[in-house]
Amino acid sequence: MTFKVLIVGHRLPGVSPAQFKRHYERHMSHIQEMAGAHFPQSHTRRYIQRTDGENATVLVGSQTDFDYDVLAEMIFEAEETWKAFYDTLCIEENAKWIEEDEKNFFDRTRVRVVVLGETEITERKM
Repeated sequence: MTFKVLIVGHRLPGVSPAQFKRHYERHMSHIQEMAGAHFPQSHTRRYIQRTDGENATVLVGSQTDFDYDVLAEMIFEAEETWKAFYDTLCIEENAKWIEEDEKNFFDRTRVRVVVLGETEITERKM
């Protein structure tokens, strides 16, 4: 059974949404190299649309509901695979690089990470 993790990420003050996305994408390329075979089956990043460069394009709710910048979903073959990935990131050299790089764009004080449960999908009927 797959093991899924959701990350809610925020940019640092003074970092534009475009800068955040560019840096996060480079960051993930390096993480993928760092993790090698322990990288998840997929790491999907969904960025909040900010047409004017700052405000979320809100359909229901308010701007304050969307103070985060990215939802990232990682899918692993199993919980053990997640643990191997996490352990790889915690190796001193790797952890130091991640922390230093994130100081440029990612607000670590506001990050939230949670294990996802079951997924249900409703598709359009033909």
